[in-house]
Amino acid sequence: MLAVVKVAGKQFVAEVGKKLKIDAEVETKDKKVILSEILVLADDKSVNIGKPNVVGVSVEAEVLEVKKAPKVLVVKHHPKKRYRRVRGHRQDQTTLLIKKINEKV
Repeated sequence: MLAVVKVAGKQFVAEVGKKLKIDAEVETKDKKVILSEILVLADDKSVNIGKPNVVGVSVEAEVLEVKKAPKVLVVKHHPKKRYRRVRGHRQDQTTLLIKKINEKV
């Protein structure tokens, strides 16, 4: 069984036991998170597509790691004008382990 989950403005395919790397800080480490924005739920027999979300379905995940991504440098430069600007950015990243996909009964 798999589900398409929307987290932090992006869509991820979630299966039990799979790790997801999300570009946002969702929770602190060793906490459980319930993801409720499920767009598609599929198994071997059927596919359930939400309008926009599938009702009554949620995904339970555990936060494995909260860290920052490597630094990205943004450089602005105008040649022959003595203009240079360098800025750095480190994005927050959260690693989630999908524990369970709860279906509606």
